[in-house]
Amino acid sequence: MLLLASLLVLVFSTLVYRVENPSIVQREEHRHQMPGGAMGQMGGMDGIADLMKNLQDNPDDVNTMRTLGMTFMDMQAWDRSLAFWEMILERNPTDIMALNQKGFCLFELEKYSEAAEFFTKMLEIDPSNERAHFNLGILFKYYLEEPEHAQEHFQAVVDGQGKDAQLVENAQKELADQHN
Repeated sequence: MLLLASLLVLVFSTLVYRVENPSIVQREEHRHQMPGGAMGQMGGMDGIADLMKNLQDNPDDVNTMRTLGMTFMDMQAWDRSLAFWEMILERNPTDIMALNQKGFCLFELEKYSEAAEFFTKMLEIDPSNERAHFNLGILFKYYLEEPEHAQEHFQAVVDGQGKDAQLVENAQKELADQHN
């Protein structure tokens, strides 16, 4: 009985935390896989070692950098993932996916102002990028305490009415929450 009660308290407290502290969206545009399949098929740490060797042999292989970046994100190794997104951005500073993923890693490392810089760079390249607008809205509303800027970004998502209906719905909820 005590175990069940503890489990219920844990689930409830997690739900309350998520409601009070929303997260930004990560969604990558697409995952690049190495020939031979996903990381699980490559043997976990052996797969990472193989990818690192491949990158050492081919230091400009952006697909391997992406795979390593995503793999470390899946492992929640934010600092390690960040290094690969930075490598991609050194080669192509306008890579939208790398900008988004680097911003996400910085968010997870609680470097909110720095994360906002990368989402802002995404908007300089693509002013209608709904993911960047939504992420900036969350950062400004909950982490940077600038609700007036948050409202602008959530409104941009709603006005864009893009292909991600869930993102539009979430932005509408954030706007409605700001008016209450």
